[in-house]
Amino acid sequence: MTDLEAVQVTILEQNYTLTCPSGKEANLRRAAETLDKTLQNIKASGRVMGLERMAVMAALNMSAELIDTQMQLETLETALAQLDKTVTDTLN
Repeated sequence: MTDLEAVQVTILEQNYTLTCPSGKEANLRRAAETLDKTLQNIKASGRVMGLERMAVMAALNMSAELIDTQMQLETLETALAQLDKTVTDTLN
């Protein structure tokens, strides 16, 4: 059974107590900080009204960033595989 830890985070000046598996507290805090920063930027833009719409925009922005990162990782993995093949072919 996984031990759970309570973590205090603040998002849009609202305090939350969340739980996560032991050892993952820093990841949860970082995720909350990233979400808070994204929501603060959306709020500061003044273009999106309402918490629900801000949350949807934040989720879309963060999803787009995740997709970009996954695509970069795939590109790097392909380049690494090609480099590995080149090195292997050269050594053989």
